[in-house]
Amino acid sequence: MRKIVMKNRKWWLFASLLILLLVIIVVDGLEDVAEVEQKQEAQYLPPVSIVNPQPQDNTGVIRTYAEIKPRWATTLKSQVSGEVEKVFAQAFVGERVKKGDMLIQIEASRYLADLHDAEQMLAEAELNLLQEKNRASQNSKNWQRSGLDKTPSDLVLNIPQLNVAEKTLAAAKSRVDAARKMFSYTQITAPFSGVITARNVNIGQTLLEGEDLLHIIQDTQQEIAVALSEQQWSMLDKDWRRKTASVRDMSGVEIALARIERGGFLDPETRLYRLFLTVDKKSDNKALLGHFVQVNLPGRPLRNSLAIPESALTRSGLVWYLDDSDHLRSFHSTVLLHQGNQVIVKVPGRETLEQNYPSRWRIATTPLASFMAGRRVNPVASEGE
Repeated sequence: MRKIVMKNRKWWLFASLLILLLVIIVVDGLEDVAEVEQKQEAQYLPPVSIVNPQPQDNTGVIRTYAEIKPRWATTLKSQVSGEVEKVFAQAFVGERVKKGDMLIQIEASRYLADLHDAEQMLAEAELNLLQEKNRASQNSKNWQRSGLDKTPSDLVLNIPQLNVAEKTLAAAKSRVDAARKMFSYTQITAPFSGVITARNVNIGQTLLEGEDLLHIIQDTQQEIAVALSEQQWSMLDKDWRRKTASVRDMSGVEIALARIERGGFLDPETRLYRLFLTVDKKSDNKALLGHFVQVNLPGRPLRNSLAIPESALTRSGLVWYLDDSDHLRSFHSTVLLHQGNQVIVKVPGRETLEQNYPSRWRIATTPLASFMAGRRVNPVASEGE
């Protein structure tokens, strides 16, 4: 009986060892599979789209916004009082006028009478001067015939009366000029060629001096006044006079060209630098007065810089790049200029990146939140590279 029990124990011991051996073999096989899977996973390199900018002297543009305005714009006011006799068709809003065109006629009888009075006084002054000259001449002859040796006084020679007559004539001429000027104010004409944008007068209306009549703007010469910050001013081409700037609508489409004419001073109120541009008047000019536009001014050459896509710059100012072994790296950029859909940044110094400084620049065009410094990736050239 004891032998049987011992035999059974040996059997169970052998079975247990066999089972343990099978378990070890199975576990070892699972570890091999896991190791293979880990190796396979480690071999996967996520693709990263890149561009290859070259360090060079990039010439960018300075983008600012402004309104297109006319060079000349004025509100015509009444210089005289009286009833409006006629409003010409050219005085209606939207009409284009030429310099000197008649716009409004004001009743002028009073000013015509004043002009005639002044002309009469001028004629009397001229006659008086002739008479005083004749008296002076006659008195001088009479003195010479008298044989007296002493010098005659001015009063004897009629000189004071002659001077008064000359001054009276000059005053009369001035009154005629003033009366003629006031009379001319009864006829309102266009001071320059342009477009009527407002009319505040009607036929039969009685005007007082100083009342608004019409507003006219010049449509043949367009100007743009831009304001630049100190940083933008420092980036402007130093030889900016007579340079050409691109004028674009708010969607970025070029509608005209403009020349930088004058400016360059610091506005004491806004602390911004002012420049004034004249829009080229050509057949393909699509700029309209009142348009709010984007103005691209020529920038100075930016030494040793990189032109990268705007999407390559993160909100925190990081630029991700690949080192020579395809590992992700980043640096804090110094943005020099925005140019369309590109950003021009300063090339970082070697001392900043140390051993991670690449032999050629490969910039990630679309940085992801999952990017980790040192992670190896698969570089994929962006379209157009």
